[in-house]
Parts: sequence; structure tokens; C-alpha cells
Amino acid sequence: MPDLFQTLRTTDLDFIQRLARSWKIELEAREFAAARDEFIRLVKNPDFFEEIIETLPGQAANAWQYLVSHQGQESWSIFTRQFGELRVFGVAKRAREEPDLHPISATEELWYRGLIGRAFLNRPPSTQEYAYIPDEFLAFVHPLGNKVDQIELRPAAALEKKLVTLASDRILDDVTDLLAALRMGRPAESVFLAHSESYQHFISSLLLESGLLSSPLTPDAARVKNFLAQPRGSALLELFQTWMNSNRINDLRMLPGLLFEGNWSNDPQTARRLVIDSLRGTDPKIWWSLAAFVGQVKERQPDFQRPAGDYDSWFIRDASTNEHLHGVQYWDRIEGSLLYYLLSGPLRWLGVTDLARSDKGSRFTAFKLSPIGMDMLEGRTSSTSKVEDGVLTISSDGILHVPANTPRAIRYQVARFSSLLPGESSERKYRITPASLKAASEQGLKVSHLLQLFQQARVKDLPPSLIQQMERWEKYGVEASVEQVILLRLARPELLPLLQKNNRASGCIATVLNSQTIEIKAGKVEQIRQSLAELGLLVDIKLDSDV
Repeated sequence: MPDLFQTLRTTDLDFIQRLARSWKIELEAREFAAARDEFIRLVKNPDFFEEIIETLPGQAANAWQYLVSHQGQESWSIFTRQFGELRVFGVAKRAREEPDLHPISATEELWYRGLIGRAFLNRPPSTQEYAYIPDEFLAFVHPLGNKVDQIELRPAAALEKKLVTLASDRILDDVTDLLAALRMGRPAESVFLAHSESYQHFISSLLLESGLLSSPLTPDAARVKNFLAQPRGSALLELFQTWMNSNRINDLRMLPGLLFEGNWSNDPQTARRLVIDSLRGTDPKIWWSLAAFVGQVKERQPDFQRPAGDYDSWFIRDASTNEHLHGVQYWDRIEGSLLYYLLSGPLRWLGVTDLARSDKGSRFTAFKLSPIGMDMLEGRTSSTSKVEDGVLTISSDGILHVPANTPRAIRYQVARFSSLLPGESSERKYRITPASLKAASEQGLKVSHLLQLFQQARVKDLPPSLIQQMERWEKYGVEASVEQVILLRLARPELLPLLQKNNRASGCIATVLNSQTIEIKAGKVEQIRQSLAELGLLVDIKLDSDV
């Protein structure tokens, strides 16, 4: 911390004389440098100093104790937000306003006693402006430690942990399904029907950062092969560490309901470190109140995301109201939402936190460190990681059932041969179709490869009809198709020539099936109705809607 000389070296004689008056000191020196040095020499007396501290008025005493408990320093923006502003005066205005005699804040009370200084200090995570206690005065006190800075977790109430959602490593299965879908040119949305847009965005960003995707839609085949060959615990730890160490995955800009504009930047790792440091070393059996955690950060480290305490230069709007969220009054909407997102989003998805809530469908209200997370925070592969022993099964209707923890290499290949069916269960269901086999064939995959895959996966009771279907498709292609058509049925055969001679009506005909049945082209129902009306025929249309 700067000492008294550094604190006072850029002031002036009038300022030094006002400090001396507050200490009830008569200075003999009449020049600035000599007066400054005389003041410093006289106040470096512990007994004298103690008398000054004891006479501080209430709020100034609170501000002083706040700095003491923060080891003698605090961000200037946080300190003045809590204890009031410091007016900037020249000598003439200072003489008129007498701020040492009429301070407007606890900050000014301490400032005009020389008990605090103001300077830019190089403190992690960046250089910023601080309020501080000069070294000589700090040596007179016994700091209480960083108690005010420290985030103290509060155990959750019974209602806050009523409905529990345990962490899992399901993200590994979802990543595998997504890589397979992208490899086959299918949209990513098909994999995430049961998940939020935030989850999809997070996984896509994570795969790009890890190198598993060489571009947003293109898997890197070599990296994917190595990833699928890793044990589940190692693969999960790799994804977690990729996220933790990434500056390009910006959690703040993934917050739902907010729009981000402009070229301002933030450090994503700062918020992650705050949450992880609060989790590290906690008992995985104890549930903590999520709201209390957010409240503690707001009280004790509110500027964790904005080191300079700047709440005006970030351009953020509320997506629903279009309101610009400028100022510290929107802390809950931005910083508070970010803390909630980190605990209920990435840390849950990566298996680090268990969550709980009071009612189904409500926001999460409690969290705790999961057994998997306890290992990963220490950089270890979790001893509780599941073994990939899920067994692929095929039902009699030809649907492939891929349960959680099916070996990911098998899961990936199965997904390349088949089409994913919609569903919210952790068990994925796929169906082999002519289109899926055609897509696989275009990438050099054959039916024989799929049959070998079934053998490798130890599939029992493989339906002989399914084998026959795939082999016949490979030999003959599509042998049967089912499609919807629109039929026009005529009451008498002699009506058909009337339609065929009418240019407008004949243009609607796709196929004449027999003398009284005609297949109509798609989208031509209204046109054929009008044509028949012109011929004097009233048509009974039995469709749910015009096609």
C-alpha cells in the first residue's frame, strides 16, 4: 500500500494545513514540502492515532472499519457507492466550501483527516482505482482478515431443497448425438428438442473451443475419434477444463432475455473463478441457498464482473421491453442473472452442481457440489464416473433404443446410419430409413458396417426382418413407398373426357387411375373446383383443408 508520503506528495499546502487542523496540530512550517514532512512525522504516533480513530463520527467509523476488515483497500467505486462521494476542489473553492469542516460523506470525513488515500493500484484481476489506508496507519491496526470480502454460504432452508435435480454426465451423450447429427448434415435442433436454446448454444460453443468442431457445422473427424475413445470421466474433465480456461465462451452473452450491443468486453473467467472458489472445499452433503449466495456477492463483491465499477459503458437491453439496462440498479438483472446461470447452467450441465427447488417448474433455489464436481475442481478424473455399459436394443418394429451410457463410439455410429426420433427421455430412439441409409452410403458407410456394429454392441435378438430390409435396400434400393395423394372421384365415366378437354381442368391432373378416379396435383384443389364449377358440376370436397 502507498505510504503517507506517496499519499500526500501531490497535494498542496492548504490541504496539509486542513489535515493538521483536524488532528489539532500546529504546524511550524510554512512551505508545502516542509509542512507535509512535519505532518507525517507528528501523526506517526500510535497513541495520537488511536485518539483520532476513537473520535470518528458513526458513519466515518463504519467506513474506517470496513477498510480495516478489507485489509486496508477497496475499489474506489465500491467504497464511494457505500460511504458517499468525494468532491474535487481547487484551493479557492476549498476555502469557500470548507469541506473539512462540512463534509458531505464518510468518505470526506476520512479524506480530510488523511486517513485514506486514492490511487490506481495493480491488484488482480486488473489495475483499478482504490481507496486505501496508508501504510503507517495500517501498521497501527490489527486487520480482521478479509471477512467482508469473503462470500459466506448460507445453508438452504427445507423448502428451498424440496425437489432435487442431481448432476449427471449426460452432456457427453448429447455431445455425441450432436457430432453425429452435424456429421450427417442434420440440423443441431433435432438433437435438442427437450433442451433450452441456451444449452444448445453452450454445447456448440464448447465444441468449437475444444476443437471437436473445425467450424460451427463441421466435426473434426480425428479429434472426434480420440474424444469418443476416452473414458467418460476423462472426457467430462476435458470439457470442464475447456470451459473454465476459455475466454471465447462468454457466459454473460449467453444470458437469456438480454441483448448485447457495442464493442465493450468482459472477462468470462472472472465470474467463473468467483463461483468456483465459493464451491471449492464445500461439503457435497450440504445444500446452500442460491439466493443468499447471490445476495452475498452483491453485498461484498458487487463489481466482480466490472473491475472499474463501470455500470454505464456496457450496452445491454432487455429483450422483452427493449429497455437499456444502464447503471448499478440493474445489478440483479445482469450480474445476479449471470451467477444464477453459471450455477444452474454450465456447472450443472458439466456435472459439477446438484440443484434443488421448492416447486416443480420454479427457479432453482439451492445448490451443492456434486461428487463428480468435487473431483473435477481439483483437476481429477472422477472416481464416481459411470462405465459405458449401456446395451443397444432393437424392438420388433425396427426402432433402435440407445440408453444413456451406451459406449459413445457405438452411439455415434448408430446415429450416422439412422434418423433420430423426437423424445425427452435420456434414452435416444432411432429408426433406420431409406433416407438415413442413403445418407450413410453417400459417406462410404455400408449395411455390412452397421451389421458389424450390431455385433460389436452385442445386440441380442436382432430381428431377421430388419436384416432383410437393409440387405434388400442395398441391393434394390427403395422397393415400396407410402405417400399422400389427392383423389378426384367422378360419379360417371363420361365426365372424364369433359375434364380432359378443358385446358384449365386438365392442367390439374397428375394421373388418371381409372375412368372414374383421378390423382390431382398438389396445390390444385381450388383450381379443379373452379374448373368443374365452370362445367356446371358441384364438387364435394372432403379434405381437412385445401392442399
